[in-house]
Amino acid sequence: MPPLYPVATGFLITSLALRINGFDILVDAVGWLLVVFGLSHMEASIDPVFGKAKVAAIVTLVLSAAELVGLTVHVVIGLLYGLSRMATIWLVAEGIITRAQAFGDVSTASTFNALRWVLAIVSVVGWLIGYTGAPVPIIALIVVIIGLGAILWFTICLYRSARLPYLVSASRP
Repeated sequence: MPPLYPVATGFLITSLALRINGFDILVDAVGWLLVVFGLSHMEASIDPVFGKAKVAAIVTLVLSAAELVGLTVHVVIGLLYGLSRMATIWLVAEGIITRAQAFGDVSTASTFNALRWVLAIVSVVGWLIGYTGAPVPIIALIVVIIGLGAILWFTICLYRSARLPYLVSASRP
Protein backbone atom coordinates (compact mmCIF):
# COMPACT_ATOMS: atom_id res chain seq x y z
CA MET A 1 0.00 0.00 0.00
CA PRO A 2 1.43 3.42 -0.93
CA PRO A 3 2.21 5.50 2.17
CA LEU A 4 0.07 8.38 0.89
CA TYR A 5 -3.11 6.26 1.26
CA PRO A 6 -3.23 6.42 5.08
CA VAL A 7 -2.51 10.15 4.87
CA ALA A 8 -5.43 10.66 2.47
CA THR A 9 -7.71 8.41 4.53
CA GLY A 10 -6.75 10.30 7.68
CA PHE A 11 -7.61 13.64 6.09
CA LEU A 12 -10.92 12.19 4.90
CA ILE A 13 -11.80 11.02 8.43
CA THR A 14 -10.85 14.36 9.97
CA SER A 15 -12.86 16.27 7.37
CA LEU A 16 -16.14 14.44 7.86
CA ALA A 17 -18.35 14.42 10.92
CA LEU A 18 -20.72 11.48 11.18
CA ARG A 19 -22.66 12.02 14.39
CA ILE A 20 -25.06 9.74 16.23
CA ASN A 21 -26.68 11.27 19.32
CA GLY A 22 -24.03 14.00 19.29
CA PHE A 23 -21.09 11.55 19.22
CA ASP A 24 -18.73 11.77 16.25
CA ILE A 25 -18.27 8.20 14.99
CA LEU A 26 -15.35 9.28 12.80
CA VAL A 27 -13.10 10.40 15.65
CA ASP A 28 -10.58 12.94 14.38
CA ALA A 29 -7.80 11.47 16.52
CA VAL A 30 -8.03 8.22 14.52
CA GLY A 31 -7.67 10.19 11.32
CA TRP A 32 -4.66 12.09 12.64
CA LEU A 33 -3.10 8.83 13.77
CA LEU A 34 -3.37 7.58 10.18
CA VAL A 35 -1.82 10.81 8.89
CA VAL A 36 1.11 10.46 11.32
CA PHE A 37 1.53 6.79 10.35
CA GLY A 38 1.61 7.56 6.61
CA LEU A 39 3.92 10.55 7.00
CA SER A 40 6.31 8.51 9.15
CA HIS A 41 6.65 6.02 6.31
CA MET A 42 7.01 8.80 3.75
CA GLU A 43 9.72 10.51 5.80
CA ALA A 44 11.65 7.26 6.21
CA SER A 45 11.26 5.78 2.73
CA ILE A 46 10.66 8.66 0.33
CA ASP A 47 11.98 12.03 1.48
CA PRO A 48 12.88 13.62 4.84
CA VAL A 49 10.88 16.70 3.76
CA PHE A 50 7.77 14.87 5.02
CA GLY A 51 9.22 14.95 8.55
CA LYS A 52 8.03 18.53 9.07
CA ALA A 53 4.51 17.51 8.11
CA LYS A 54 4.75 14.56 10.50
CA VAL A 55 5.67 16.85 13.41
CA ALA A 56 2.71 19.12 12.61
CA ALA A 57 0.44 16.07 12.39
CA ILE A 58 1.63 14.85 15.80
CA VAL A 59 0.80 18.25 17.32
CA THR A 60 -2.61 18.09 15.63
CA LEU A 61 -3.13 14.55 16.95
CA VAL A 62 -2.44 15.71 20.51
CA LEU A 63 -4.82 18.67 20.13
CA SER A 64 -7.40 16.36 18.58
CA ALA A 65 -7.17 14.13 21.62
CA ALA A 66 -7.77 17.26 23.70
CA GLU A 67 -10.93 17.77 21.66
CA LEU A 68 -12.16 14.33 22.72
CA VAL A 69 -12.14 15.40 26.36
CA GLY A 70 -13.73 18.75 25.58
CA LEU A 71 -10.71 21.03 25.91
CA THR A 72 -11.08 22.64 22.48
CA VAL A 73 -14.11 24.59 23.66
CA HIS A 74 -11.49 27.03 24.96
CA VAL A 75 -10.73 29.55 22.25
CA VAL A 76 -6.94 29.22 22.44
CA ILE A 77 -6.86 25.42 22.17
CA GLY A 78 -9.47 25.47 19.41
CA LEU A 79 -7.42 28.02 17.49
CA LEU A 80 -4.21 26.02 18.02
CA TYR A 81 -6.00 22.93 16.70
CA GLY A 82 -7.08 24.81 13.58
CA LEU A 83 -3.60 26.26 13.06
CA SER A 84 -1.87 22.90 13.47
CA ARG A 85 -4.37 21.30 11.08
CA MET A 86 -3.63 24.00 8.50
CA ALA A 87 0.12 23.64 9.06
CA THR A 88 -0.14 19.88 8.47
CA ILE A 89 -2.07 20.38 5.23
CA TRP A 90 0.40 23.06 4.10
CA LEU A 91 3.46 20.90 4.86
CA VAL A 92 2.02 17.75 3.23
CA ALA A 93 1.34 19.83 0.13
CA GLU A 94 4.87 21.30 0.37
CA GLY A 95 6.40 17.82 0.46
CA ILE A 96 4.41 16.72 -2.58
CA ILE A 97 5.21 19.95 -4.44
CA THR A 98 8.94 19.52 -3.72
CA ARG A 99 8.91 15.94 -5.02
CA ALA A 100 6.74 16.80 -8.04
CA GLN A 101 8.96 19.72 -9.06
CA ALA A 102 12.10 17.60 -8.70
CA PHE A 103 10.61 15.14 -11.19
CA GLY A 104 9.23 17.80 -13.55
CA ASP A 105 5.56 17.12 -12.72
CA VAL A 106 4.30 20.69 -13.02
CA SER A 107 0.62 19.70 -13.00
CA THR A 108 0.73 17.95 -9.62
CA ALA A 109 2.89 20.71 -8.12
CA SER A 110 0.51 23.41 -9.36
CA THR A 111 -2.57 21.57 -8.13
CA PHE A 112 -1.25 21.13 -4.60
CA ASN A 113 0.08 24.67 -4.52
CA ALA A 114 -3.33 26.09 -5.48
CA LEU A 115 -5.16 23.83 -3.02
CA ARG A 116 -2.95 24.76 -0.07
CA TRP A 117 -3.51 28.47 -0.76
CA VAL A 118 -7.27 28.07 -1.12
CA LEU A 119 -7.40 26.07 2.11
CA ALA A 120 -5.24 28.63 3.94
CA ILE A 121 -7.39 31.57 2.80
CA VAL A 122 -10.64 29.77 3.60
CA SER A 123 -9.28 28.81 7.03
CA VAL A 124 -8.28 32.37 7.89
CA VAL A 125 -11.63 33.77 6.72
CA GLY A 126 -13.44 31.03 8.65
CA TRP A 127 -11.46 31.80 11.82
CA LEU A 128 -12.17 35.53 11.46
CA ILE A 129 -15.89 34.87 11.08
CA GLY A 130 -15.98 32.27 13.83
CA TYR A 131 -13.86 34.02 16.43
CA THR A 132 -15.17 37.55 15.89
CA GLY A 133 -18.81 36.51 15.83
CA ALA A 134 -19.40 38.57 12.71
CA PRO A 135 -23.07 38.33 11.68
CA VAL A 136 -22.46 37.33 8.08
CA PRO A 137 -24.31 34.01 7.64
CA ILE A 138 -24.23 34.01 3.83
CA ILE A 139 -20.46 34.57 3.77
CA ALA A 140 -20.02 31.88 6.42
CA LEU A 141 -22.06 29.46 4.31
CA ILE A 142 -19.99 30.26 1.22
CA VAL A 143 -16.75 29.78 3.20
CA VAL A 144 -17.98 26.42 4.54
CA ILE A 145 -18.95 25.20 1.05
CA ILE A 146 -15.67 26.32 -0.51
CA GLY A 147 -13.68 24.88 2.40
CA LEU A 148 -15.44 21.53 2.27
CA GLY A 149 -14.99 21.34 -1.49
CA ALA A 150 -11.31 22.26 -1.25
CA ILE A 151 -10.48 19.74 1.50
CA LEU A 152 -12.35 17.00 -0.36
CA TRP A 153 -10.51 17.88 -3.59
CA PHE A 154 -7.22 17.90 -1.63
CA THR A 155 -8.04 14.41 -0.33
CA ILE A 156 -8.99 13.15 -3.79
CA CYS A 157 -5.72 14.54 -5.16
CA LEU A 158 -3.82 12.73 -2.40
CA TYR A 159 -5.45 9.44 -3.41
CA ARG A 160 -4.79 10.12 -7.11
CA SER A 161 -1.14 11.00 -6.44
CA ALA A 162 -0.48 8.04 -4.14
CA ARG A 163 0.80 5.83 -6.95
CA LEU A 164 3.07 8.39 -8.59
CA PRO A 165 6.52 6.79 -8.70
CA TYR A 166 8.20 9.66 -6.86
CA LEU A 167 5.68 9.41 -3.99
CA VAL A 168 6.01 5.63 -3.62
CA SER A 169 9.76 5.24 -3.34
CA ALA A 170 12.87 7.28 -2.70
CA SER A 171 13.87 7.49 -6.33
CA ARG A 172 15.90 10.51 -7.41
CA PRO A 173 15.30 12.61 -10.53
